[in-house]
Amino acid sequence: MRASTLRTTAMATIMIAALAATGPVWAQDDPQADLLKRIETLENQLTDLKGLVEATSEKATQAAEKAEAAGAKAEAAVIRPVAYEGKMADTMWHLAGYAETGLKFSNGDESDTFVSGKFNPGFHFQYKDLIIFEAELEFETEDGETEVALEYSQIDILLHDNATLVIGKYLSPIGQFQERLHPGWINRAGSAPAGFGHDGAQPISDVGVQLRGGLPLGNMKMTYVLAVGNGPRMGHEGGVALEGFGEDDNNNKSLGGRLAFFPMPQLEIGGSYLSAKIDGLEGTGLFEPSRADFELWGLDGAYTKGPWDVRFEYLRSTRSELFSAHEEGEEVELLEKQTLKAWYAQAAYRLSSVSDNLHIGRLEPVIRYGQFRAEGNHELEEMAQDNFYVGLNYWMAPSFVLRGGYEVKDFQDPDAENDKIFQLQAVYGF
Repeated sequence: MRASTLRTTAMATIMIAALAATGPVWAQDDPQADLLKRIETLENQLTDLKGLVEATSEKATQAAEKAEAAGAKAEAAVIRPVAYEGKMADTMWHLAGYAETGLKFSNGDESDTFVSGKFNPGFHFQYKDLIIFEAELEFETEDGETEVALEYSQIDILLHDNATLVIGKYLSPIGQFQERLHPGWINRAGSAPAGFGHDGAQPISDVGVQLRGGLPLGNMKMTYVLAVGNGPRMGHEGGVALEGFGEDDNNNKSLGGRLAFFPMPQLEIGGSYLSAKIDGLEGTGLFEPSRADFELWGLDGAYTKGPWDVRFEYLRSTRSELFSAHEEGEEVELLEKQTLKAWYAQAAYRLSSVSDNLHIGRLEPVIRYGQFRAEGNHELEEMAQDNFYVGLNYWMAPSFVLRGGYEVKDFQDPDAENDKIFQLQAVYGF
């Protein structure tokens, strides 16, 4: 309250007191007394209001202080990420592979039986971004005994983003099936196409050196593989053993590779070639065995987009005649020319694109048709066939499939009975 107001109030109070001393009538009828009472009442109300405002302000200050303290505690309780300032490990390793088992019914030479399948663990070790070692073993039960084989064992030297040097025993890059599709959980069908397994037209593996990689080609992409290896050997009954041998039986090396183009990311078209020399068999009673020429070429393609997985492959190989010099200097033909041809076309379609039902979406019908032909080798001629396969896959998980398949082998030998096989499989890739 201002000082002038206080002085006015004091003077009014003195005047009221003086008037009151003169008599009660003047006090009752004086309007100044009524005004002073109202002023006093307002002053009291202002005093009370001031006290209320101060109390409210004090409570607000206390609340703000409590809120600030609570916020500090909450901020302290938050776990904040801490940047890792150490170094990553120079070496890393990874275990992969697959296993399969099943049940097979056949009207041919093979009896109805449970199939123990096989277990193929794969090992991968990497040192920085420089070197990768990878290997795969195969454990398979055959005639009551467990057989162990080394599928491949190789060192990959990462020379450049577009070039990798591969040294050791590797799966053959000729075609697609052996290098990419032969594991049971990757192959959509329950068996290998005719002519693409062991003793077929496609090489299984080799021991040597590869240079492989990929390059941009305008709007397309190109991949390449150049390989030099020990190459094939003469096999059983004059056939050609197309497996990786740890030692070469002659000084000649095989030369081959594959070139592929991607007109679009989902479509791949490739071509393969392999050339080698093959020595004759030892212990035949003839000396100076000559060498036979071996040549193989092939075409393949794959379309993989959404639910579709469509593939085809064609291979053709020839081994020239093999002669030897007789004791009297005459040339004697040991083996006649051999020609092998194999092809297949396969299509699989995942039903997840046509139904929202969980179980229907996990189904995948598969159909495959192919042929295998042989000339110049009696044993392989008996295996020449038209091959038909139809199956249905149920994917329990991305790498775990339950499979049912029906396969017909229509042999070209008129004396051979066609083989009809029904197979149930469980295959897991890890």
